Amino acid sequence: MSEIQVAPAPWKLTCRSWIFLLSPLSKSASFPAGFSAPNEADIMTTGGEFIGGPGQIQLVSYTDSPVGPYDELIYVPGRWKYANGNVGFRITRIYVSSKESTANGRRNWNIPKQVADFDYSPGTNGTTNFSVTLPGSSTPFFKASIKPIPILSSISIPATTTILGSYSKLIQPPLPAGDKPEEVSTTQWAELVPIMKGSVRMVSVVPGFEGGKVGDSIAFPAVQPWGVGTAMEGVDVDFGVSTFYDSL
Repeated sequence: MSEIQVAPAPWKLTCRSWIFLLSPLSKSASFPAGFSAPNEADIMTTGGEFIGGPGQIQLVSYTDSPVGPYDELIYVPGRWKYANGNVGFRITRIYVSSKESTANGRRNWNIPKQVADFDYSPGTNGTTNFSVTLPGSSTPFFKASIKPIPILSSISIPATTTILGSYSKLIQPPLPAGDKPEEVSTTQWAELVPIMKGSVRMVSVVPGFEGGKVGDSIAFPAVQPWGVGTAMEGVDVDFGVSTFYDSL
């Protein structure tokens, strides 16, 4: 770990991002295969009560951060409620393109990051193709494209998560160590309300796997996003200092 830069919170970042919405899981539903790393599956279903709600996939391309540019793929199945009354989303699977982001994201906010390789490529008629692959593999575990929606995609409006208040809160469980040096462990629960500000527009979402799925059900869940998502440009992100708890 000595060669990996240490970058404590808070972080201020700039990026562009794409959000694919998912139909809500019921409170009693099983999580889809690939919803978390195998060694983190137990902790990702422990603590609090899963209350369902909308899920989402988020792709992010950071152009500036305390650890330099990197890319990110996130899966959020929904929200949890805790005995102290708090309610928050939980990221259960996330990949980034750098070891520095992985180690610091885990340490600062309990975000269960792992390293992957990202490819964003332009297609025809304004399409952007996304694929994410495990290091050393040539087979993507995530594939999707976005393309403009006539008229709608030309309309961009300012947006900020501050209007949501605590609704966008993340509450993340402590993490076990993974098998890579950057996959560090943590010991306490972490709570944070991240803030994003930018311009948002609507886009069409085209899944890359058979049956309208975006994942391979192993390294990423084979879920089917809604046909319309959002793209945010010129985004400023504020990831502050977590509030830590011994238990929730």
